[in-house]
Amino acid sequence: MRLGIDFGTSNSAAAIVHEGTLLPIRFGDAEQFRTSVYFPGVVPDPDDFQLDDGQEHQLQQMIDSAARAAGQERTPQALRREALRALRREWMEARAGKERIANDLLQNAVYGDEALEAYFEEHEGNLVQSPKSMLGYNLHPRAKQTITGIAAHILEHIRLTASAQLGRPLRAALLGRPVQFRSSIGAAGNDQALDILREAATQAGFDQVDFLEEPAAAAMHYHAESRERHQAVIVDIGGGTTDIAHAEVGGNDAPRIHRAWGIARGGTDIDLALSLSSYMPLFGRGITRVPAHHYVEAATVQDMTRQREFRLHKYDHVDAPWGERLQALQDTGNTARLYRDVERAKIALSAASEHRSTLDYIARDLHADSSADGLAAAAHGYLEQIRELLAQVRSDIGGDPDAVFLTGGMSRAGYLRQAVAAAFPGARMVHGEPSLGVVQGLALAAASQD
Repeated sequence: MRLGIDFGTSNSAAAIVHEGTLLPIRFGDAEQFRTSVYFPGVVPDPDDFQLDDGQEHQLQQMIDSAARAAGQERTPQALRREALRALRREWMEARAGKERIANDLLQNAVYGDEALEAYFEEHEGNLVQSPKSMLGYNLHPRAKQTITGIAAHILEHIRLTASAQLGRPLRAALLGRPVQFRSSIGAAGNDQALDILREAATQAGFDQVDFLEEPAAAAMHYHAESRERHQAVIVDIGGGTTDIAHAEVGGNDAPRIHRAWGIARGGTDIDLALSLSSYMPLFGRGITRVPAHHYVEAATVQDMTRQREFRLHKYDHVDAPWGERLQALQDTGNTARLYRDVERAKIALSAASEHRSTLDYIARDLHADSSADGLAAAAHGYLEQIRELLAQVRSDIGGDPDAVFLTGGMSRAGYLRQAVAAAFPGARMVHGEPSLGVVQGLALAAASQD
């Protein structure tokens, strides 16, 4: 028996075909959980960092090298500041590699929404959100080890939960994967991400692991529900990526995947844009002289390095009330609280014209107001990209398919449904189960290969 696993950017799920029946794995009362994990323990304090003799020498080498490259464009103070920041980052990652992978911390890990609540309550430890979004990035070896360990414990949580539900140990899995992982190193990011997931699955106790592109998995799910043979375009819009497949599905023959396309953009990019446009002005974005990238760091909770960088900044000199609010945002857990509020606003604005978030953890009586029109404006950049991708798909396949099957968590958004429908005006639109279409297809595909 092989377990189908959708290790998602925003949420994760698992399913299996057991005695001929498609069986979702339940995590508490739900069939999926937020891809977040909280590890009890103390985060290394950047203020504890002190240069030793060897690091002083390394620091000077870094400054000299940067000076040769920059010429007269950068001041010695700026070069030293950047080099010192890089050394501090390496020190933090080294401490994280030693402390966060310790068994005594990981054995007490908490997953899903409960991870956020535990982090908010304890005010210490390590909260990691959406580790999938980091798999394809240029990682320091110790950071790569940390990410692998985190992914391993999430996969182990899934394996043990499924094994307990079925009453037997599960050792084989079929994992979904995007067509293109989010990456800072080009095509090499895909290979690195798959290597990390293979190693993580092994550490999680799986003896066999294979991968299937997520739109192909969604095609398997749609195929199982289709009586007549026909051509379909499968559109899977998730938290981190948007994936499309052209497939022949339905009838008694196995589905045939003709081609797949993908971009490393998804719902988290809309979250970021909404945060910057509707929330960060409350912290002085566009008003103060605080650099714009500070606000991006604060809003990007999936990126542990950016989160650490944001907590290192000093805002004593920033005018009231912006400086006090930025300092409050640096307090443990508050960037995660803000991100959760942004997510909730995005979801609410799919059905409502306005939404208000209460930010009393930042300042008394502070609110953030957002609107459906503001969300549409924030999502404009992503919408343009997905429209270009859909147009490319239509051109590549030579016109409209018989049907378009739409799935993925972001497929609930009306503005995305409209964009997909407009790209294929002659096709029948079929709306799949947004959260579980991919994982159900993975379970079906896994069973067909047994």
